[in-house]
Amino acid sequence: MKLPKKWLCEYVDFNVSDEEFVERMMWRGFELAAIEKELPEVFGVITGRILKLEQHPNADRLKVCQVDLGDKVTQILTNATNVFEGAIVPVAYLGAKIKDMTFSAANIRGVDSYGMFCSGKEFNLTNAEYPNAEDDGILILRDDTPLGEDIAKVLEKDDIIFDFDLTPNRPDCNSIIGLCREAAAALGQTMREPVIKHYGGSGTALARVSVQNPTLCPRYCGRVVTNIKIEPSPLWMQRRLRSVGLRPINNIVDITNYVLVEYGHPMHAFDLSCIADSHIVVRNAEKDELVTTLDEKQHRMDEDMLLIADPQKGVGIAGVMGGLNSEITEKTKDVFFESAVFIGSNIRRTSRKLHQSTDAALRFIKGVEPVNAFLALERAVELVTLLNAGTVVGEVIDVCSANTSERSVLVDVAHINSLLNLNLSGESMLGLLNTIHIRGSVEGEKLRLSIPHYRTDIESGIEADWDIAEEVGRLYGYQNIPAELMTGATFRGSIAPQFRDEDLIKDTLVGLGCLEMYNINFTSPSALNTLKFDKDDERMLAVKLLNPFGEEQSLMRTNLYSGMLDTCVRNVNHKTGHGRFMEVGNVHFDNNLTLPEERRMIGLMFFNENESFFTLKGAIIRLCEAFHIRNLRFVKGGAPLFQPGRKSLVYCGERLIGEFGQVHPDVLDAYGLNTPVYLAELSFEALTGCKPAALAYAPIPRFPLVSRDLAVVVDEGVEAQSLVDVIANTETALLIENVRLFDVYRGAGVKSGMKNLAFSFTLRAEDHTLTEDEIRTAFESIIAELEKNGAPLRK
Repeated sequence: MKLPKKWLCEYVDFNVSDEEFVERMMWRGFELAAIEKELPEVFGVITGRILKLEQHPNADRLKVCQVDLGDKVTQILTNATNVFEGAIVPVAYLGAKIKDMTFSAANIRGVDSYGMFCSGKEFNLTNAEYPNAEDDGILILRDDTPLGEDIAKVLEKDDIIFDFDLTPNRPDCNSIIGLCREAAAALGQTMREPVIKHYGGSGTALARVSVQNPTLCPRYCGRVVTNIKIEPSPLWMQRRLRSVGLRPINNIVDITNYVLVEYGHPMHAFDLSCIADSHIVVRNAEKDELVTTLDEKQHRMDEDMLLIADPQKGVGIAGVMGGLNSEITEKTKDVFFESAVFIGSNIRRTSRKLHQSTDAALRFIKGVEPVNAFLALERAVELVTLLNAGTVVGEVIDVCSANTSERSVLVDVAHINSLLNLNLSGESMLGLLNTIHIRGSVEGEKLRLSIPHYRTDIESGIEADWDIAEEVGRLYGYQNIPAELMTGATFRGSIAPQFRDEDLIKDTLVGLGCLEMYNINFTSPSALNTLKFDKDDERMLAVKLLNPFGEEQSLMRTNLYSGMLDTCVRNVNHKTGHGRFMEVGNVHFDNNLTLPEERRMIGLMFFNENESFFTLKGAIIRLCEAFHIRNLRFVKGGAPLFQPGRKSLVYCGERLIGEFGQVHPDVLDAYGLNTPVYLAELSFEALTGCKPAALAYAPIPRFPLVSRDLAVVVDEGVEAQSLVDVIANTETALLIENVRLFDVYRGAGVKSGMKNLAFSFTLRAEDHTLTEDEIRTAFESIIAELEKNGAPLRK
């Protein structure tokens, strides 16, 4: 929100420097986005009088001018034809800047020049702002203009504009009046509140209003003005509108924009002659009803949208934009001013559906209130009268179902102090709150407060303590609250198991060198096809969006793979050098007759020359170990997007947890990748569901373990996991533990089509030290079981 300093000073005595004002507003929650000059991108341009004008000796079109700048006389060359001796003109002297151009001395055909004369175009002036400013040639200033004066001051465009970033909870400050209230409190001043003069109209109102949906339109105020004279606004209004970034149009439209900026309430003016029977009807649109707005765009409405209409047609989209068929033109004689309250949630839906974002819509979305609607209309009528723009007829038409009575809240002083770590009395709090027009009284240990109508952000009931605590805190000054270590419980309640599990997953994977990524939940049909899923794969059952941003984001994702591969492409193209990423996110399946099914998944992506199928497998094992999951099994299988022979399913016992593997070259080509990529997708629910309900602790074995190795020769098609299961489940009198594959060999000494698998394991007894006979017997039992399963010992 832009706040011109001169406008501010009309309501508040400005008694500090600009920098201190900005700092005080910042401590009260109003962050400054920028400080702008009213005449932007112009620096160092001053006024000068042309004392002497002569022909350039070597250029027919150039003149040599001697120019008095007040404290010095300089020489400037010009090709302008409208300058003359005695003329006072703007001079861009040495060091001056206009936009991205800095002026320095120049020599043109043997004659030095120390600057340039400026036209009105350099300052974006109009004829309304300065006589003949739009003419070709140099801007000729008035004869009484002082020399050496900054051009911004001469043109009365020397104001400072404070541009504040507002938080969404303060729609009241989206106005000059609202910001001035806060500025007055920050400066320790009393704001000169504007007093709107009511103008009673002659005769009876020439229009009537019917509100068919008071839920979406709790207040609709209107007023008729006849004998309208469409003309440019006075210069002071045009300057103020330009200072806040609005373009003046004509007096009627400018009045509505001026009130919008001043009071923060959107208004609209209809040509009354275009309203059938002079009857405004606020209703829901009919399905597929067409309305053409002021920007000449035709919109197809639906029943959820609120329409401003007459008995025959729509004349505007409520809270968004007026209709072209009721536009104010030079022929307009009678005007109906509208100032209404429309529910923000409905305006938000309408604005999004129609892809129509306007300043009015944004303000309705943030929230407007019914009292201000009436004040804005009264202010507009006052301006009409002051500008002599027309004749006010009748009184205000006010259809109101909203509660406009004063609201009061009861807050607890002790609770507020506990929230802020302060020890203020109720009277001290009242003193602070009075500076922002929140009045009240002390009732024992509580405060009874009257809330101004424009402070819609302060809730009633249980939320009031928190909202008033926020006001007291910022008024007292957060910087003045003593810094202390927190004591007691930091929060009430505990972290849900799901979030604890998610934190453990992320912490474990970050410890393995993974960076976390967040990908959007949307995907495209082409992405699903690129991943080579089978037709009957449930990952092809994607939820279609009704109003997508485009084909590339038309489906809800059913997997994490496409997003991970997009992330891989970006990182490879930008040469980030990092090759390990993880994501925890939701996927959705259109496999339900009522609502889509949502599942939480864990994604892992390893890529570059240092990674392999086994580094990714190791990360999965480590993740499962963090949840104390021991009975992992890796079984051949996985999605078609992985290379055959380099993919695996992950089981915990008989429960499928997920899959992983090396991405197929065809998929890599489709994404334009030329580096190996390894992906994994695990079910969050399945993984966390496999963790033991309670951890059982056992003492360290008293008796020593015995390690043994063996190697078997099997067909290439035999999975190592099946032999691990055989060894681990062999019935012996001893405990067989820590079975693992540690080597795979193919080559000399092993027949073609066969492979050598080497396993290690440990043997132990719980109550004694093993003897050689026990070890030999157990070892022979394992060999016998392996031979039964087609895995003879290598000789």
